[in-house]
Amino acid sequence: MLAHSLTANGLASQLSRQAGHWLVQIGAGLRHSTVALLDFGSVRSWWRESASSDAGRALIGHVAWTVLASLLPALLLEFVCLRMLKRPRARIAARGIVDAEEQDPGLVREQRAAERAEDAAAQTGDATAMHLAERKADDARGQRHAARHWTLLQRLPSALLYGLLSLIPLIVFIGVVTLLMSIFIDDSTPEARVAGSLIDVYLACRAIVIASGFLIAPHAPGLRLIQMRDFAAAYVHRWVRRIVCVAGAGIALANAGEPLGLSGDARIAVLKVTLLIVHLMIAFVIFESRASVAERIRERARSNRSVRFVGAWVADVWAGVAIFFVIALWFVWALDVQNGYRTLFHLGGVSLLVLVGARVLAIVAFGALARVFHHDDEDDLASESVARRRAHRYYPALRRVVQALISIVTAVALLQVWHVDIVHFLISGGVGNRLASALLTIVIAAVFAVLVWEAANIAVERRLEQWTANGERLRAARLRTLLPMMRAGLFIVIAMVVVLTGLSEIGVNTAPLLASASIFGVALGFGSQKLVQDLITGIFLLMENAMQVGDWVTLAGVSGTVEYLSIRTVRLRGGDGSLYTVPFSSVSTVNNTNRGIGNAAVRVSIALGQDVDLAISTLKEIGSALRGEEAFRDGILSDFSFWGVDAVDGSTVTLAGQIQCLDSTRWPVQREFNRRILNEFTARGIEIANPQRNFVIVNGGNAEGNHEGVQDADVAGADQRGEPSKAAQHPTSEAAGSANVASNAPPSRTQSGT
Repeated sequence: MLAHSLTANGLASQLSRQAGHWLVQIGAGLRHSTVALLDFGSVRSWWRESASSDAGRALIGHVAWTVLASLLPALLLEFVCLRMLKRPRARIAARGIVDAEEQDPGLVREQRAAERAEDAAAQTGDATAMHLAERKADDARGQRHAARHWTLLQRLPSALLYGLLSLIPLIVFIGVVTLLMSIFIDDSTPEARVAGSLIDVYLACRAIVIASGFLIAPHAPGLRLIQMRDFAAAYVHRWVRRIVCVAGAGIALANAGEPLGLSGDARIAVLKVTLLIVHLMIAFVIFESRASVAERIRERARSNRSVRFVGAWVADVWAGVAIFFVIALWFVWALDVQNGYRTLFHLGGVSLLVLVGARVLAIVAFGALARVFHHDDEDDLASESVARRRAHRYYPALRRVVQALISIVTAVALLQVWHVDIVHFLISGGVGNRLASALLTIVIAAVFAVLVWEAANIAVERRLEQWTANGERLRAARLRTLLPMMRAGLFIVIAMVVVLTGLSEIGVNTAPLLASASIFGVALGFGSQKLVQDLITGIFLLMENAMQVGDWVTLAGVSGTVEYLSIRTVRLRGGDGSLYTVPFSSVSTVNNTNRGIGNAAVRVSIALGQDVDLAISTLKEIGSALRGEEAFRDGILSDFSFWGVDAVDGSTVTLAGQIQCLDSTRWPVQREFNRRILNEFTARGIEIANPQRNFVIVNGGNAEGNHEGVQDADVAGADQRGEPSKAAQHPTSEAAGSANVASNAPPSRTQSGT
């Protein structure tokens, strides 16, 4: 490779020849520029020749008289017109609008407080706190920017009128000087060329000063279109006038001397000296304002954490870099680049117009955007619809998008001005057309994705607000439980569509990616069947509202109060304080005692031979009295319902009934009912059945009453006779029922601790 690169037509030889050619051209241009820069002898010789001869002095005198006769009256009338328009301009300036920060100082305080909170959150390292603080800081900055842009948009009509009044004296000057030149100066004469060059330079200088006053407005802060302090505006405008005066004087001298015999080299020497002074003045302004501009850069960088470090570095080095480029620009031109500053002035002037137009467009766009999103009262924002509230979240992003679009359009326009035909590159066939088509498709896909995302979120939030307003808080809580999972799933789908669309548009074959994703999905599905079952079962249980936090449920063989619900597990707090974590795949049946109605079952057994009617009436009286009391009135839905005699055996009569209650008052009502049964039956002499039995043992024909009350004796006697015991023949349903009720009933508040 090295031997090949050193051949006659190799890469190294071609590069060396091209570099040598460039060095020769630069050296020749440098020698020529040095000679031209130091060629003041030609200027002196021209002046001596013109001043020593009678014809030269006569020509200079005649040109001076005719030019002054044409320019001085026009300048005088322009000055008079300017004085006459001073009061109208002052009235327009008085109608100006003060800055948004002065109208509402709270905007600045809120932004600074939010930025301090953002810095504090960044120091803690908490991702959630950082995200919330960053959102609050973005909202505060967005409100301040919205107010500022709306203020600029309100200023624009008055600023345009103020600028038009500034142009009227210049228009008067053009009209008067044109009339006087037609009277005193003939066409195609040295006088006409000198006067024309002077007028052109004067008009350009005046236009630059008027444009500076239109944007900066040093004497009308209420019309200022570029945000800066009053002293900064006065400083910038003052130096603009100084630089324009120096540049205009030098250029006018060089252009006016050419028709009078000034050589081309001498003219270029005058221009280069003049523009060197201008560049040195600009460098001095940069050096003098380095501290204030650096502080402004740091302030802007502090509001954006992503560029904070880079912003601090730019603030430190910007002055040196700017001065270097300003001086280097003069040296590049001084090396006699073809067409020199003429091309630079033309392209620079058009570029300046493009930048001014971009600034005006930005003011209009940001002002309109701020008008849509800005609110003077936070209550107005709170009372708006869900769609408008969600749209306000996109104000910072929309502002950045609009800024990016304006920047792109401005960059394309500047490239076109500087003869870089980017438009032709993008619309013609080939790579440019393909690139533009891909970018447009990706942008459309991204916009469509945002619309789908926001439509889904707006629909869900509207549903939540509707359910909350209608009092359906349970349904709203269930939807809020499912909402994070639904959003995550929708975001994954939208992101996959946008990413695959973007990859496809830039030429990446997405078929292998889809195949790999499918294989991975199948493998993941087989490897995590239990997890998938947990998720699917959890989704359906949550959608069907099978349980909520605070419910007492029995599932997977355990009972307890629901403390936490996710899409995969449920946590129960048992009556003894134990915490059960149950995956939804283990849940086949859910027994929920908190679903609106809880029936308090009443089942009491009285001894055989007691007054059944009295017992029934006593139960009804207890139910009526219980429902009439204030402590239980709201929790009982109906009177005591007596079902009838549920069972009769040789020793007991079982009565059954129920009281329909709310789920939250079922157990207190049932326990209070049982307590009153004991008290009332005892007071009225109604004997409650004793589960113990009495047996008679026959001994020699004499019967003895044995009241041992031990069930084992009954069982033993039955075993001796070879018969089933009475307990086996008539199992005590009351005891069994009591055990079942106790197992299903939630503990009291003192026991469960809930």
